[in-house]
Amino acid sequence: MTSPNRIQWLSDLIRLEIELWNRIDTRLRQAHSLSLASFETLYFIARSREGSLRVGDLAGALRITQGATSKLVDRVEAAGLIRRELDADDRRACRIALTDDGTRTLADASRTYEAELTSALDAALSPDEQRHLHDLVTRLLATTNDGGPK
Repeated sequence: MTSPNRIQWLSDLIRLEIELWNRIDTRLRQAHSLSLASFETLYFIARSREGSLRVGDLAGALRITQGATSKLVDRVEAAGLIRRELDADDRRACRIALTDDGTRTLADASRTYEAELTSALDAALSPDEQRHLHDLVTRLLATTNDGGPK
């Protein structure tokens, strides 16, 4: 069996990510006036154990720079969806938490996101194939984290 053309494989994967990002971003903007980047900010904060994150932790989850994350946080905070709180463990730092409006927006937008992704994936992949693909992507992401297997 020959190895896959890795350049073509990665090129296809990147284009798929761009297509899905654009499709979901467009629907979120239409239905909720919310960018996908803002949605992901709300999503990662809501999934955190404490219900809040430091900017650096959010940057790691989003896989973007701390500077870009700070600008994103400023925009989402200006929209009234998140708030900054003092960090009880480090008074010099702050944590970012959802506001009540942010919690409602995330719940509503999650339904839109899920419906759009269902529309995109269900036509091509069975539920088992989607689970398998998710497992593979999760495993690949884990090996690309700093400190992970190389």
